[in-house]
Amino acid sequence: MTFANTLQSNQDISAALPRSKGRVEISFEHDGATSCLKHLYQSGCGRVRFPLVEEHHCPEAVLINTSGGLTGGDVMSFDVTLHENTELTVSGQAAEKIYKSIGPMVKIEARLDVQDGAYLEWLPQETILFDQARLQRVNKVALTKNSRLLAVEATILGRLAHGEVVREASLVDGWEIMRDGKMIWFDRFRFEGNMHDVLGRSALMDGATSFATLVVAAPDADQFLQIARAAEQNVTSRMGSTALEDDLVIIRLLDKDPQSLRKNLVYIIQQLREKMHGSALSMPAAWEV
Repeated sequence: MTFANTLQSNQDISAALPRSKGRVEISFEHDGATSCLKHLYQSGCGRVRFPLVEEHHCPEAVLINTSGGLTGGDVMSFDVTLHENTELTVSGQAAEKIYKSIGPMVKIEARLDVQDGAYLEWLPQETILFDQARLQRVNKVALTKNSRLLAVEATILGRLAHGEVVREASLVDGWEIMRDGKMIWFDRFRFEGNMHDVLGRSALMDGATSFATLVVAAPDADQFLQIARAAEQNVTSRMGSTALEDDLVIIRLLDKDPQSLRKNLVYIIQQLREKMHGSALSMPAAWEV
């Protein structure tokens, strides 16, 4: 049997298998005193909870995948809308796991609408790719001149503590950020195939098995760029940061140790959050578990 026939056979088998589909929609509005839930919809394996935490600066939403992980053909979608002057922190209950696929991609899409004067923290925990995982993930963000965003996506290839090795995988990781209807950042990061070759490329992963992208969108982004570059002196991960236009900072991290990446991410996020709010803050409750 040829490779093409094998792939087609796998896709036919996969199409006949039960698939997980989850969707979460939430929107918040400001009632004059605080940010309040206005709209909630959840279906399939997608769920969201709103924990009560001490010393919180704004509501927290924790996204949950009740299927326990995703595999080929599964779909998750998130739709978050913050109306004027609202604030919200979104995190994930645990690291998302992407298991082996015999054909189709896992698709994860987030649509984040942050309206005038609003501030969104999009802080899901890491995504773990298992051997032969296939993932397509895109975050689509709509901002205004006076809205703010702090967002992260982190990816780990296998669980190092379990001795797992990812030999083959496929990832398409994307961002599309609009401000007042104008595209200010379009990004697609992609790899596919033999991970020994992919990870070894100095211009791509250079041996790293975990990586992350941090996005800061806020007026006077230069102050956040300075924070990021100062943080480089205190982290062990390879790190680079840049400012695009006057209100967008992109930070990238690479590491061979997932625990090291997480530790450094937490440190940088806390530095950025402190600048956003003017005081030190703990990480979202789910990150502290």
